[in-house]
Amino acid sequence: MAEPRNRNPVIVLLPAEQLLRELLLECAQNLPGLDIWITGGWVRDRLLGLPSSDLDLALSNMTGRAFGAFLQHFSARPDVESKYRQRAAELAIPDSRFTRFHVMEKNAGAAKNLETAGGKLFGLDIDLANLRKEVYDGQSRNPQMEFGTPEEDAFRRDATVNSLFYHLGKQEVVDLTGLGLHDLDARIMRTPLDPQRTFMDDPLRVLRLIRIGSKLGFAIDPEAMRWIRHDEVRRALDTMIKRDRINIEVFKMMNGPDPGVAFQHLFEAKLYTPVFLRLDSPLVQALQAEFPVLGEATSSPSWPTSWPRAYRLLNQVLKNEIGSVNIRHMVQSAQNAELAWTMAAYAPLAGARRSSQKQAVQEATAALRLPARLSKLLEAALTNFDSIRAIVDTVAEARPPPRSSTVGIALRSWGPTWSTQVTYVMLAEAVYDVEDHDEPSLLDGPVVEKYSAFADFVTDMGLWDAQALRPCLDGKEILDLFGWGVGGRFLKDVLDGLVAWQFDHQHAGIEDAKAWLHEEGEQLGVPLGRGAGSEG
Repeated sequence: MAEPRNRNPVIVLLPAEQLLRELLLECAQNLPGLDIWITGGWVRDRLLGLPSSDLDLALSNMTGRAFGAFLQHFSARPDVESKYRQRAAELAIPDSRFTRFHVMEKNAGAAKNLETAGGKLFGLDIDLANLRKEVYDGQSRNPQMEFGTPEEDAFRRDATVNSLFYHLGKQEVVDLTGLGLHDLDARIMRTPLDPQRTFMDDPLRVLRLIRIGSKLGFAIDPEAMRWIRHDEVRRALDTMIKRDRINIEVFKMMNGPDPGVAFQHLFEAKLYTPVFLRLDSPLVQALQAEFPVLGEATSSPSWPTSWPRAYRLLNQVLKNEIGSVNIRHMVQSAQNAELAWTMAAYAPLAGARRSSQKQAVQEATAALRLPARLSKLLEAALTNFDSIRAIVDTVAEARPPPRSSTVGIALRSWGPTWSTQVTYVMLAEAVYDVEDHDEPSLLDGPVVEKYSAFADFVTDMGLWDAQALRPCLDGKEILDLFGWGVGGRFLKDVLDGLVAWQFDHQHAGIEDAKAWLHEEGEQLGVPLGRGAGSEG
């Protein structure tokens, strides 16, 4: 093993942290025998030189609820409040009150079965809980919580790098597992206890390990990865964990600093199922039977075998490593990163769009507890898939290029999320490209080229806001133009035709539009007769 660079690391507290320490220790003087530790992510991140304003405080001999109530009362004493408010003001630290305080009551059915408290003090988010050990019954990830020692609390955690404690009184980092500092130095995610036991006690730790590892750029310990891939653990993740908990972890990955690394870990861990689809999903069996390019779900390689093409392609486009600037703009046009990464997650489902589209959307929605907007987005992408691909191919291949109206009208028909839908089709084409199995050439090849050409065309023709284009004449003006007092079904065709004309004549004016309508009125279905051709 590599030796850690520093066996006695020191954390220099920032002014707000130092002020918090002073208040907590002064408060603790009224509570004999109380030791307070900062645990978990704050210790890890501060040792890595990363900022952190979330502090988990562990208490040696009282519950978080009891200490929180006492701290709230103590900090409200006039002398204490005045003292720390003045200190905070001198250091330009936010309000000294323990604000936004909340209490979590003990509940035998709750996930943590704890009496905890949380709040905000000196601009820092604080959670309070007692040191504890966990007793599992093997049927649920919700353990029975009992008071524990610092060692028991450290070893119950998901990773050694999250098991480092900071003793508030002594101002020192304590590595109770004996591996935390080493693994922090080696940049590796390892479980404090046997990984089988750790994951079977709480299978959600699998996703936490992957999420935090991808966030920090840490590798997953090979023995931990071996057990993550084990069918027993995958089945436990599928059956023991509520889907909304999986949703939270996965969407944190998508919104994290490197979703591509997180997806790669999920793929290597054989977790496409049960994360994105349930293990026994009939859709998986149908897809592997119809599309060999996806591989066999029961074979040793991870399934779907071609899925990495989707998230690697998305990752490279977002990092501007391949394709045009405009394709990156298209992929990023959704303000929320999770939209594009959800499209990458479900790119393998594109093969089900003709035979099982409704089932595909339903299973994806249920597996990941997709919010309605994402479920509708996936449904729209599958519904418009073939239309999108046809238009993209036309733009890339047609010589001369298509009229601006051809693409503009298509964009309007796909709806306001068209750019994310086009992204989905691009990623799905990468997954299902059976002619080119060489991934490096795929990422620089025809798929990227034609979607770059499409994004360039949309930019050159000024079509990004195609959804916002409105007819330059309203229905009444058109009726007046043709001398009709009331409209009919023809009016919609006229308005649609006018929008198409505007796409092809972006610099034309209203009088030009009227002249064109006079010329094309009969072709557009305008009934000829009373007042036809007249403006009034």
